[in-house]
Amino acid sequence: MDDEVGLLQTPPTGRCPITRLEGDHGGTLSTDNLIEKLFKRGSWKSKLFIIYQLISWLTTPTVTYLSVFAGINPTANNKWTCRSQKCKDMVALNSSLLSEFPCRITKEVDGKTELLLKSSDIEWELTHSSFAVDFDLNCDVGTTKVLKTLLSSIFFVGALTGLMLGGYLFDHIGRKRSALLGYFVGVVFTLAGAFCHNYYFLLVIRFFQGTGFFLVATGMYILAVELLPTKYRNYANGWAQILWASGYPIAAGVGYFVKDWNYMFLTAAIIAFIFNIHVIFCFESPRYYLIKGDTKSAKRSIEALAALAGTKLDLENIELEDLGKAQEREQSFWQQLMDFFSYPSLLIETLIQMFLWFFVAMSYYGFNFGWGSIVPDRYLGYLMASVGELIAYASVVPLIAFIGRRRAMMLMFVGAALFYLIAIPEVKLGKDTDWTLESVCCLIGVIFISGCFSGIYLWTAELAPTSHRGLVFCMSSSAARIGSFLGPYIFNNLAPITHKAVPLGGLAFLSLLCALGSYFLVETGNEETALTGQDVVTRRRGHRYRLI
Repeated sequence: MDDEVGLLQTPPTGRCPITRLEGDHGGTLSTDNLIEKLFKRGSWKSKLFIIYQLISWLTTPTVTYLSVFAGINPTANNKWTCRSQKCKDMVALNSSLLSEFPCRITKEVDGKTELLLKSSDIEWELTHSSFAVDFDLNCDVGTTKVLKTLLSSIFFVGALTGLMLGGYLFDHIGRKRSALLGYFVGVVFTLAGAFCHNYYFLLVIRFFQGTGFFLVATGMYILAVELLPTKYRNYANGWAQILWASGYPIAAGVGYFVKDWNYMFLTAAIIAFIFNIHVIFCFESPRYYLIKGDTKSAKRSIEALAALAGTKLDLENIELEDLGKAQEREQSFWQQLMDFFSYPSLLIETLIQMFLWFFVAMSYYGFNFGWGSIVPDRYLGYLMASVGELIAYASVVPLIAFIGRRRAMMLMFVGAALFYLIAIPEVKLGKDTDWTLESVCCLIGVIFISGCFSGIYLWTAELAPTSHRGLVFCMSSSAARIGSFLGPYIFNNLAPITHKAVPLGGLAFLSLLCALGSYFLVETGNEETALTGQDVVTRRRGHRYRLI
């Protein structure tokens, strides 16, 4: 037998054979060891159950990028006619105005440029309705571009708020209950978008969309990771990221086939309701119960997992080894904060992770809210970005399995920096095309950034101890939301007023700093899951900072 405490199966009785544990008179078994053995013996049902917990990641991009497709600006190719008497009077005096693009019909008032004709004066001939037109945000005059970009960025302010709240909720009311709360908030406020006819109400909706859906996605990710053995986490993480990338075609499809922007929100609410309903029926992580000292509930969760694996588990006389460590400390928010000072290794690793998350999110969302400025066609841009991300997520799984988390992250950050720098020169790829070297390099660069996005999720789940996993995840993801808030301004606002070398060069420099930060973190691929801050200190002892 491989382990001192093993699983011995008695002859089957009925559908679920009873699995007894050797040493069931006062024996002990770690949660890691038990879950690993269950998965070795597990049926397809248990694996499918874990896989389905991550399906929330399929719908999150649909909601995240709603503002991109629901707020498309009219162009000079779109025809228009007069709606208001003011417009009709202006055209009567100068009929050539009808051949002008309304965003160019302006006047100077006290040194500021103002539009002569607003959306309320004009009837546009558009294939899709747009909140940009409804709320007078379709012309880049004055503060309108900033106000429109805010509808994308406010989503991440909401996500930041949700994750700061989640930092407490995940570790104190549980992963499932927190995700359930996020599910309710996210669906309700997305549905409210179907009845929205006011800019400030839309801001509120976008804020609570971010709060709700990032609570769901993060909570279900933590839960799924804690129900998996270490060797399967890399594959589950890759699956989560593939689901995320597959959400882009859904987002583009909603934006393309649904013609009314209010109905886009309605469609997204229905999709989110259906694909997140499993949150209601899933069971809580046994690791959460252990850190709370609730042995009975932890054993019930493990027995529920065993039932999915086709095994009836007898844990009545077995002591879970992890419980001893958990009982040595009181699980409270204050204790969690104090642990950062008691265990400096935990603090240092968390700060490095927060910086990595900040940069990855800023770069990732800078691209994904900026494809309209980077590539000639926004729909094509999102579809190609989806293909690039699928390539990244399919490649990063074997890459991490082969060279480990730490080396893979360093390699991907350096690759991203290289393509940022190559994208700086002004090179047009042909006389009759709007494609440039920047367009192609950014599409390649997003492959590396998407790989980093995938890797940092997995690495954080393994670096953070169970006692702090919810808190560390939310601190790191909160740093990412700050980066996400800044990201849309990189290509939409910063690049046009400076030179594209400013954002691209800055991103390259930060990417190299992230590679350096990854160098100082530890490899976790062959390590047992840390339960407390003391385990983090123990894991770091004897760690050698080497590249090969």
